[in-house]
Amino acid sequence: MKRLASLLILAGSLTFTAFANTEAGGHHEPPVVYKWLNFGILALGLAVVAVKAGGPFFANRAREIAAALDGAKRVRAESEAQVAEISRRIANLDTELASMKAEARAALEQERIRSSRETENLKTKMQAAAEQEIAAAAKNAEFELRRFSSQLALGLAEQKIRTRMNDRVQGGLVGSFVSSLEQRG
Repeated sequence: MKRLASLLILAGSLTFTAFANTEAGGHHEPPVVYKWLNFGILALGLAVVAVKAGGPFFANRAREIAAALDGAKRVRAESEAQVAEISRRIANLDTELASMKAEARAALEQERIRSSRETENLKTKMQAAAEQEIAAAAKNAEFELRRFSSQLALGLAEQKIRTRMNDRVQGGLVGSFVSSLEQRG
C-alpha cells in the first residue's frame, strides 16, 4: 500500500510537471508518454477505489445472489414435490372415487337396514298399542254391556213386581216385614 501511495505521488508530480511545461511554453501538446502516464495514474486510482469500495460490495452482492439462488432451488424442489403429489393424487383419483362410491353404497345399505329395523320396531309398538286399545275398548264395552244388562234386568224385574203387586200381596209383604222386625227386637 505504501508503494502504491508513493507511486501515485511520483506519477502526480510528473503529471504536474508536464502540465507546467505546457503552460510555460504556450500552447503545444504534451508528449504521448505523459498522456499515457496520466491515463495510467487515473486508471490505477480508479482501480484502487473500485477494489477498496467495490470488492466488499460485489462480494456482498454475490452472497445475496447465492442465497437467492439457494432459496429458488428450495422453492423449486418444494414445487416439484407438490406437483408430484398432485400427479399421484390425480393418478389415484379413479381409485379414490371408486372407494368413496363403495363407502357411500355401504353407508346407504346400513341406513336402509337401520331404517327397516326401526320401521319394524315402530310397527310392533303400534300393533301392541292397537291391541291394548282394542282390549281396553272390549273391556269397556263388556262393562257397559253388563251394566246395561243389569239395568235392563232390574227394569224388567221391577216391571214384573209392579204388575204382580196388588193390595193383598203388598199387605202380606208389609206384615211379614213387621213380624221379622218384632222377632229381632
